[in-house]
Amino acid sequence: MRSFFADLRFAVRSFSRQPGPTALIVLTLVLGIAANTAVFAIVDGLFLRPFPFPQPDRLVYLNERAPSWNLELTGINYPDFVAWRERTHTFDSMALWTENNVNVAGEGGADRVTGLAVTYDFAKVLGIRPVLGRTFTKEEDGPTPSRVVMIGYGLWQTRFGGARDIVGKALRVNSRPYTIIGVLPREADFPGNTQFWVTLNGDPNQQGQIYSFEGIGRLKRGVTVDQARVDLMKAHAPIWAQFDSAHIVSPRVSGLRDQFVSNFRTMGQALGAGAVLVLLIACANVAGAMLARSIFRRREIAIRMALGASARRVGRQLITESLALAAIAGIAGTLVGRWGVRALVAAAPDQIPSWVQLGASPRTVVFAALVIVLTAVVFGLVPALQPRRANVAGALASGGGGTRASTGLPQRRLLDSLVVIEIALALVLLAGSGLLARAYVNIRDTDPGFRPEGVTTFSLSLPRAKYPSGVAQHQFYDRLVERLEATPGIANVGLVTCLPFGCHWGRFVRAEGAPPPTKDGANPVVLLRYASAGYFKTMGIALARGSLFTPAPPPNGSHPAVINEQLARQLWPNVADPIGRRFIWNGDTASTHWMTVVGVVKDVRHYGLVEPMRPGLYLSSADVDTSAFLAYGVAVRSQADPALVASSVRRVVRDLDPELPLIQLQTAQAALNRSVAPRRTIAFAFAAFGAVVVTRWNVPPTP
Repeated sequence: MRSFFADLRFAVRSFSRQPGPTALIVLTLVLGIAANTAVFAIVDGLFLRPFPFPQPDRLVYLNERAPSWNLELTGINYPDFVAWRERTHTFDSMALWTENNVNVAGEGGADRVTGLAVTYDFAKVLGIRPVLGRTFTKEEDGPTPSRVVMIGYGLWQTRFGGARDIVGKALRVNSRPYTIIGVLPREADFPGNTQFWVTLNGDPNQQGQIYSFEGIGRLKRGVTVDQARVDLMKAHAPIWAQFDSAHIVSPRVSGLRDQFVSNFRTMGQALGAGAVLVLLIACANVAGAMLARSIFRRREIAIRMALGASARRVGRQLITESLALAAIAGIAGTLVGRWGVRALVAAAPDQIPSWVQLGASPRTVVFAALVIVLTAVVFGLVPALQPRRANVAGALASGGGGTRASTGLPQRRLLDSLVVIEIALALVLLAGSGLLARAYVNIRDTDPGFRPEGVTTFSLSLPRAKYPSGVAQHQFYDRLVERLEATPGIANVGLVTCLPFGCHWGRFVRAEGAPPPTKDGANPVVLLRYASAGYFKTMGIALARGSLFTPAPPPNGSHPAVINEQLARQLWPNVADPIGRRFIWNGDTASTHWMTVVGVVKDVRHYGLVEPMRPGLYLSSADVDTSAFLAYGVAVRSQADPALVASSVRRVVRDLDPELPLIQLQTAQAALNRSVAPRRTIAFAFAAFGAVVVTRWNVPPTP
């Protein structure tokens, strides 16, 4: 240890004589280590850290799939879930949930709060207990809705100040009083920003329910996912025999973490590969610099060996210098990497799930230490081996010159090899960066099917307690559109049940005269939206042929429909003009339910710029009999500043109903950007990696 500290002091003195080159070497390593520690922190939070529940490896995700409907995840039908719970043998317990966003009003104003509707045993499956109060009972989760609520830890702190006497008090949810029976722990935030639980209140005896729920199960000890899958298929067999002889819908089970991180795997792999390349390039660069530095020090090394120092002792001195540089760069790189993670989260707050913990963990610390040691070995090993090959007499006779002419042939070859390796790795990284940037630009420039410039969107959800009928709901939205259109600076206003990139609601349709779908035939779900007459002009959706809706309600028994080009090709592949053609919901035969095509609009990439186009249709929101909905998305077109438009929108809604919060008030361009955010993150990260490589520092030390 005495010799190690002596070597360390010598290294510090040696580097202090060359502060400029030393600083550049350290900075080069800092960038490489920072990139790796930042990426590892993200990978650790997404893929390695367990969920904050007891024995999370036993938790699985449940859903249903229907390939013929072109749906890998259909959602779960409630009667199917009840049958699974009764017939399976490999599960300790299983539960359902669905997202349930509500309006919460009180003295502090109205807020839109994200929560879950869950079956009574959801807490049991997760293995959590309330901070205060109790969980739901089986009786409260019956077919009759019960107005009890468990509030999340965050809502308890922000709205109620963490009061310990909160249990038993009332919370106004969608204009109805609910009794608070418990407070959830922090980890109940799963699957993301969950602020409350209410009971799901499904009816197991009502067939034909929609596929709208997600499931979670806790396996028995020792049971694998494959065994659970086989068990679930056996439990579903009676459902196939009684209701689905074509086996269109089937159960789907996967590991809980596998399901929730599947969308991040490509990003994690790409960022990891890029960060490793950056570190290898930095190591090759610094190894060349350290080798050049050792060449400049040939006379010094030769004198030490002539005085009796062994090649091993001199090599240890050089390794110590490498460790000192790596340690300094490692500490700084780790700090910069943590700052980079925080910057990434701040730049894309909606892209990182709330259950992902990106703080320092023991794994992150160990990884940083390993990176420091391996980095020191990689760039320090080459110069450390040079004393074993040193020609002491030749070095003394040469006078210590460090020119290329005085450098031995093996050393010149080694320097050239390091340069070649560095250039090769840099070319790979730069080529990858260019391809990813080009791919992102191509996606960004994809036509979304509408004109987002100047459009602001938001959603509203009316409480049924205050707006119980379709007439009342229509009257509110009619007043809203009228007030917004009268606002200075607003040119157009439109309503739609499902804004782009916002939701999915689909049904199956059959063209008039078409045969019923076969057992093995494709029958993709058609995206259904109810839209006002002004929606298409507001969003800038182009009309391909025919006409759009009129503001007046359609005549009784008439159901005009506007379809997209994808659906026109699906229903009438050999028809040039589908205007006037009719279709109906699959399985419906009522003569008054036929819908008539009045117009065809250009395809809108509703699910995002990187997702395939889907068939879709619009029905008129002016049809009071069929389009009575509590929730609508609102689009506003204006040339004014978006902040001024948002202020005007808030004022109009507050005047109409002060208890209504605005949901996702944003520009259409912001929503469009969010749909490509993962691709943008990868492209920008590789652009940063490429910039580090381009601006790398070759550090020829001075003698």
